[in-house]
Amino acid sequence: MINFRFHIVSLTAVLLALGIGLVLGTTFLDDALEEALKGQLDDLQADLRHAQQRNDNLQGQLDAYEEEAAAMGSDLGERLYRGQLAGDPVLVVSTRGVEEEWVDNVMQSLAQADANLVGVWWLTDRLALDDDSEVEDLAQALETETDDTDRLERSLAERLADAMFGASDGTGEPPGAAAESPASALAEPALLSRLHEAGFIDYQMPEGVDGDVVLLPPSGLRIVVVDGPDAAIPASQVLQPVLSDLTEDGPVSVVAVQPQVRPEDQSEDAPPLLVSLVRGDDQLKERLSTVDNVNRVPGRVAMVLATVDAAPGGPVIGHYGTGDGASDLLPPAAGDG
Repeated sequence: MINFRFHIVSLTAVLLALGIGLVLGTTFLDDALEEALKGQLDDLQADLRHAQQRNDNLQGQLDAYEEEAAAMGSDLGERLYRGQLAGDPVLVVSTRGVEEEWVDNVMQSLAQADANLVGVWWLTDRLALDDDSEVEDLAQALETETDDTDRLERSLAERLADAMFGASDGTGEPPGAAAESPASALAEPALLSRLHEAGFIDYQMPEGVDGDVVLLPPSGLRIVVVDGPDAAIPASQVLQPVLSDLTEDGPVSVVAVQPQVRPEDQSEDAPPLLVSLVRGDDQLKERLSTVDNVNRVPGRVAMVLATVDAAPGGPVIGHYGTGDGASDLLPPAAGDG
């Protein structure tokens, strides 16, 4: 006969054995699981190293290709563009923060086309109007007493559009600051003189050109606007309103360009660039041309040909490149559009 004490001892032994088994089993499983996870992590790290090496190799090939393409584009421009814009005055407009290399490349291509480059207007970060001194200085430059930033930006867009239009078609606000200037003379618009003096617009002169002031012609001006990531002033704040006013009465001699930008190269909250704003605007897309890959050889070719087509009085409008809204890679030959 088994007494009660035996039951207690037996039950205790069983429970103890079970506890020991669970502890040993859990320890064994933890060790095995840890080893398995370490093995998987090692495999993932090896795959990442191989992928990074492949990416580095591909990036090296891409960099070499782009260097060759840039050299080819420069050499190509010497032969391909020659005489396309013989003597035609061209103004380049951009915003500080945009890569200067892109603006320089645009100017190089236009110069190879024998354009008469009058210079660059660089919009500066003072146009952000985020402190009282900027607001006050812009009001003085615009010769107005308002301190309302919305009204100042509206006035700025209208006045800049008038200056551009007057130099393009010979109507609107005269470009010259002095009434006694000859009708055929190049001159600095009075508005631009004040904006430049107040630091809202910087001037950049073409290589080999004497002087430090951008002078506009009384008529015949073509305009290339260069936008890009990291612009100090979003295109929607100044450039788009200026172009909207400029195109109010019809097509104009303006080409808006930007480099090709991949989605992964921009943050989700980055402001839209000018080309996408133009192509998304029912009025603007019918009244000025765009190029979305000016950092590529085809884009530089398209920019030059689109500027040729932007003849004052009867510009041919088109949208070129590889991005949304582009209809062709290059402008069609005359008579094929």
